[in-house]
Amino acid sequence: MTPLFLFRFARHSVLGLICGLSTLFVANNAHAAFGDIVAQYTFPASSLVMSPTESLMYATIPSQNSVAIINSNTLVVEDTVFVGSSPTNLAFSPDGLKAYIANSTSNFVAVFDTQSRTVVDSLLIPEQPQDVVFGNSNRLWVLGETEIFQIDATTGNSTGPNVGGVFVYSGSLEISPDRNTLYYGDYGLSPSTLYKIDVSGINPVLLLQTPFGTVGSNGEDLTISYNGSYICYTVGSGQNNYDIAKFRTSDFASLGSFVTGPYPQAMAWSPDDVVAYASVHTLPGIMAFDANTFLLLGTMSGPDVASKLAADSTGRYLFAGYYAYFSSFMGTIVFDTGRTEPTPTPTPTPTATATPTATATPTATPSPTPTSTPCMGRCSPTPRPRPTPHPRP
Repeated sequence: MTPLFLFRFARHSVLGLICGLSTLFVANNAHAAFGDIVAQYTFPASSLVMSPTESLMYATIPSQNSVAIINSNTLVVEDTVFVGSSPTNLAFSPDGLKAYIANSTSNFVAVFDTQSRTVVDSLLIPEQPQDVVFGNSNRLWVLGETEIFQIDATTGNSTGPNVGGVFVYSGSLEISPDRNTLYYGDYGLSPSTLYKIDVSGINPVLLLQTPFGTVGSNGEDLTISYNGSYICYTVGSGQNNYDIAKFRTSDFASLGSFVTGPYPQAMAWSPDDVVAYASVHTLPGIMAFDANTFLLLGTMSGPDVASKLAADSTGRYLFAGYYAYFSSFMGTIVFDTGRTEPTPTPTPTPTATATPTATATPTATPSPTPTSTPCMGRCSPTPRPRPTPHPRP
């Protein structure tokens, strides 16, 4: 054998071994029902994102500096690829040919070619990236440590001013389906704030922000619906009384709440926006709600608190990442949602409640608001002792 052949043989053998070791089991799911665990992996995923063009779920694994690529039909890990320093989130180009990965302990957004499954470029930004979304006009919006940057997805050059009027403290980004509206929710502050920004042009314009003290404390997750009409901002204290409010994206009016109990952690929509899934700190499992009536449909039993949730493109499987340092289980689990069976018939969405909402502002200049402070603990008493969470990158 030639040295080159030996190298390729060894490389593929190692990759095969890594992929094999990362999967604890994949069950025969032909007769699986709601809540059944159909696959389990050893790696703890910090984010789970479906390819827009292929039946593949991508999982970022900060502890392994890698991304796992899971076939969402067979649930087999097809590849595990080194991508850089502590990847926490990723976003796809609309054609699915590129993935942009926020390597949170470096100053780079990695550009990942999904066909060759290799990192083909790294885009330098002034701060360590915590999250990234793909906007219009080939732009990336990148959440740094104190700013939200806009850069060209090909060159990495700045394409305009940073987002103004927003107090950045950890958090998450979401983008509307037409890629013209950006949403940002901070993490780890008391109180929390949700922002809506017009990014259709070069100059970002702050349109809305939730009034001070109205959406709870200690942000944990931000999830926009697939149709872009609704958004959920999961905070540890809940929006009202340990719940996750369903906000209308047009004006941030609350349409109702998914009552989870203490303390909401993560949330995901089904691809048709009919079912909402939520994990909470005091329940070792995942709750499923009718997204229109807010009624509880059932609970999937799990080992501990899922930190990130995502449904596959068919809605049959729910992927759950367990990566919180205080969890007794660290890994990733796939649940059967039972969505191959008849689902609850959606009912008309309840009328928005008369709660204060922010008024759109014509410019990016913010009005003075009280300053949020870092949230220590969960901003409310916990029923069981845990180490004090630090703001997650």
